[in-house]
Amino acid sequence: MPRATFCFVALLVLGIGWDRSSSQAQSAAQTLVGTWLLTSEQLSVEGAPAIPAQGARGMLVFDRAGYYFELVDRAVPAALAGNLSDAQRAFYRINGSWGRYQADRETGRIAFESFAGRSVDLTGAKFSRPFAVASVRDEQDRLTTTSQSGELHTLAVATRVWQRVPAMNMPPEARAVVGFWRHEVEGQKREDNGELMSEVKRDPSVIVYTPTGFVGVHFPTRNRTGFAAAEPTEAEAKQQGNYLGYYAALGVYPGGRHQGLIFHNILGGGLTIGSTLRRFFDVRGEDVDLTFPAGTNRQGIRSQTYVKLHRLSKFEDMVE
Repeated sequence: MPRATFCFVALLVLGIGWDRSSSQAQSAAQTLVGTWLLTSEQLSVEGAPAIPAQGARGMLVFDRAGYYFELVDRAVPAALAGNLSDAQRAFYRINGSWGRYQADRETGRIAFESFAGRSVDLTGAKFSRPFAVASVRDEQDRLTTTSQSGELHTLAVATRVWQRVPAMNMPPEARAVVGFWRHEVEGQKREDNGELMSEVKRDPSVIVYTPTGFVGVHFPTRNRTGFAAAEPTEAEAKQQGNYLGYYAALGVYPGGRHQGLIFHNILGGGLTIGSTLRRFFDVRGEDVDLTFPAGTNRQGIRSQTYVKLHRLSKFEDMVE
């Protein structure tokens, strides 16, 4: 194993117009820029006491270029499960999206435009939430966000408390991968001669590498269909298994025949918590190529998956 210049493995913690020149708009909300980990979630139905979501975990990221990433993973409280099927409970366990945001300190609201998320119905969805940032003595800032009635896939009004994660002292090899990266294309190629075997694109997909040592992924496929109503039936919920979203602790190692090696140590989402993914990376200007370790397909051919990403923001956009 090459010498590690940067390695971070996190333990689980407590449990409108849009344009590229949004840096000016974000100047009023720089206190939001950074990485926030979920510490608690309360779900409220009108006329009933708030219900804590057991085991709630997740990550929320804002950058100065105007992009956000959110993923929440928790069990659906029994009081809200009602007549939900197993497929529906599995669907509501993971919530989140990515896209553009604008924060207004005067009104205390964040406006979101989702590019993609848990379901295809979130593609293009616009919603807003009240927010408040509080400084806690001897601790990192706390951010409270509250969903509004009618927001998709929340089951109830969700009040979430997030804690800011401080940036790490990263070497250049690690800083090179920090930022929001848009998925361009992925495919399979032969290991022996590099021959292209297949290539596909996804609905708007993203990987975000943070300066705090985390990574977030929203990878929806293009064959998802919308729901007949705002929320999924049992049959519709079963069709959502082809969505991949998670957040993870990040490890970056330089060297080898690639620029470096990345580890995703899963903390929450649609993959097994505690499992580890390994990726080789090569940064080429505003693009990065990820290559998976080789495997043998059903035809007995050794092949590798590759993913091409394009930069949306960089290290300087991700820190306060």
